[in-house]
Amino acid sequence: MPRFFPESTLVFSGLGYGPEGPYLQMNDLEAQKQMRLPVLGRTFTLKKLPKRYCIGPFDLKTYESGACPLMTELPEASTYSDDMCPACREATGFNPAFYNADAISPQQRAYNLTPHFVYMAYFSPAHLKVGISSETRGIERLLEQGARVAGILKRYPNADEARALEAKLCAQDGILETMRLGTKNKLLSEPFNAQAAIDCVFETARAHGVEPECGVLDLTPYYFGEGAQVPELIQVPDGSPADACAGRCVGMVGGTLALEQQGNVFAVPVKDWESHAVEITVGEMLVEYEYEPQQMGLW
Repeated sequence: MPRFFPESTLVFSGLGYGPEGPYLQMNDLEAQKQMRLPVLGRTFTLKKLPKRYCIGPFDLKTYESGACPLMTELPEASTYSDDMCPACREATGFNPAFYNADAISPQQRAYNLTPHFVYMAYFSPAHLKVGISSETRGIERLLEQGARVAGILKRYPNADEARALEAKLCAQDGILETMRLGTKNKLLSEPFNAQAAIDCVFETARAHGVEPECGVLDLTPYYFGEGAQVPELIQVPDGSPADACAGRCVGMVGGTLALEQQGNVFAVPVKDWESHAVEITVGEMLVEYEYEPQQMGLW
């Protein structure tokens, strides 16, 4: 199969979940066009290239993004960790840690005035995370983090009031405010029982004086498809290349693809590839993973 858009510079600019399931978002640099590529059930090879480019601005009012109008090339991540150029960063004006900032943008100020909710996300019995999100995002924030189950604890008219409960809960033992992608990835190989996870969120929230509104939701169908058979086994491949991944996509959990090769399912994190130029080969697996069967864990 030929390369996808071989004459274009494709920039991996994000990921998300739509009506067709998980998707990777790509910017066609020259055409100034943004595309969503559904991945569920598709076989492909994704290669990360060394060059990085601005992923483009994000409108906090409309929740829409676009390609960088300046087509700005970015320095290496080791010297410049941001995935936007200064112009697009200023146009976006978003700071998730606004409560620690010396000043906030007009866009952030308006965004903070929208209704927000406080959520509790489950990754394992020992990894429960509390955070806040704008109602305009729905459950997108929970999905992009890769929470296995999650519950909305309380709704507020603005971000500042929501942040007060978030800070209070995150100050308690056993409740996290942040989690590394590497930790989330490792936890995917641990046993998972949706009902036990739901019970854990209920019990933990109630122990801290909060009753989850509208129950606690199992997010598995968003990751693997409604009614799909969830892999029983998953593992991190041994000796896998850092700049390429391949397989038939059976799901995506947060920023990690679940790729099947010859009956084995591998967890491949790609979130950190955002802002990199990429090459996509459709219908072929140009990377073969090595693995140790005894290292497999229950999904």
